Amino acid sequence: MLTYRAGRLVTVVVWLMMAGLSGCRSDAASTANPTSFSNIPSSIEADNPVVPVALTDAAGRRVIVKSVDRIVPVDGDLAEIVFALGLGDRVVATDLSATYPPEADAKPEIGYQRALSAEPILAFSPTVVLATPLAGPTEVIDQLRAVVPVVLIDAPKTLQGPGDKIRAVARALGVPERGEALASQTQREIDAALGSVPSGSAPRVAALYLRGDRVQQIFGPGSGIHAVLAAINVIDIGERLGVKDNQAITTEALIREQPEIVIVTTTGLESVGGVDKLLALPALVRTPVAATKRVLAYEDQYLYGFGPRTGQLLAQLVHDTHRI
Repeated sequence: MLTYRAGRLVTVVVWLMMAGLSGCRSDAASTANPTSFSNIPSSIEADNPVVPVALTDAAGRRVIVKSVDRIVPVDGDLAEIVFALGLGDRVVATDLSATYPPEADAKPEIGYQRALSAEPILAFSPTVVLATPLAGPTEVIDQLRAVVPVVLIDAPKTLQGPGDKIRAVARALGVPERGEALASQTQREIDAALGSVPSGSAPRVAALYLRGDRVQQIFGPGSGIHAVLAAINVIDIGERLGVKDNQAITTEALIREQPEIVIVTTTGLESVGGVDKLLALPALVRTPVAATKRVLAYEDQYLYGFGPRTGQLLAQLVHDTHRI
């Protein structure tokens, strides 16, 4: 997948905002970064990390973290969590997918998590590397493990996933109390958003992954966005089409399902030339959304990150899809 970072087109899962696209719901995009990371009690935030930490990571490996002075998260979601936990000043580098908060985006880059090289990471003398099971190639992860503790953090695509991921990162970095505080706050925001979901008619929604003319896919069960859509009383067209995770858009099938709303990332929308060009695609031009232009575009990491801003994303989607 592709994204923009600091004005460059790079290989990575899509994340970054783009405001002002013709026909785009600017209210959705403009509130894409609402979390200030100030919701951790100050008494907990002031505590120093307690190390060493011995744990079993998502790969089933026993890892001992002796220092968190120099952290390299090779995943944008994990970097966001590290900053939300108040440890951003200890991050020495991030991968290209780290675009939020801005302080993470400003860190030196070590490549993309799915195409890593050991040398650029080790050049920063990390004391711990955080990654998801997506990180690779495997031989590079093994090279890193020979030099530095590497903790793989699971990334479940459920509404319990954000809290689990936050706690796992916090345990690895020796700040479990901070993690529990942040995870609990995130879950309260998720619960509050779910409590605002209206009953009644459910709009027909297609969540699309776009990368210009080359990649146009629809999400379904197995993807994180499906877990979100399933919770807010909308009809996920990807599920109706029998999509597993994501697959290429079938023009006839999408026309048959008549989407009323399309959800995309801001960079994905930009890649196809904006709302008008998106709705001129054969798969959408004869659907209700072509007439109403209800295209909802969100900053990429906000939409797909499943991190501390998940509750706010849910609330935003409830508002935007149900027009409340």
